[in-house]
Amino acid sequence: MKIKRIGWTSFLITNDNISILTDPLELSESGASFPKTRVDVALFTNYSKKIKKGILKDNKLDNKVVSEKREEVMEISTPGEYEVGGMMIRRGIGDDFFIIDEKTIRVVYLGGTNNNFDPKKTKNLGDVDVLIVPVGDGINFMDFDKIERVISNTDPSILIPCAYKDGGSGKKDLKSKEEFIKYFGFANVREENYINVSKRKVEKEQQSVEVVFLK
Repeated sequence: MKIKRIGWTSFLITNDNISILTDPLELSESGASFPKTRVDVALFTNYSKKIKKGILKDNKLDNKVVSEKREEVMEISTPGEYEVGGMMIRRGIGDDFFIIDEKTIRVVYLGGTNNNFDPKKTKNLGDVDVLIVPVGDGINFMDFDKIERVISNTDPSILIPCAYKDGGSGKKDLKSKEEFIKYFGFANVREENYINVSKRKVEKEQQSVEVVFLK
């Protein structure tokens, strides 16, 4: 599984058969650059759960997010379980996050969660290999105390932060990645253009949580 940051809370999660884009609407509204992206599935965290199709078109993003292998981009905003291209995508009733599984790899995406989020929802999620979480500690995101509880509940091998102050967004009152690192005291931190995740690599190399900032 490959994970690449497109911008803000939008990530491209791919295997050989499928590509998944997280929260393109949030990226568009953030003011950050939005490159044309070819995907099979688009996930929407904070969109009306009553609408299942036409989200990209309704928000004039159908020229930015275009189909790669399918006839059209599959849009997921509602709770349920969806198997596409060897990946299982889950969203629980009342949950504002997604679980993405590929065989033995589990990614938990909380990119769209705000400070009303209850960290108890992240208990009992099983073995979490990758946790994607907003760390800007701003008006629209979880504060550091809640993030700490989420990390404790999920115990991820790899933590990918998003939605922090980096100059690419017009949103204000955000913490920087340096403030985030200092607050939590993380020692195992690196930057990458993308990461490739495999269970064997995680088990062999990860003794403590590794924080990876994707450029």
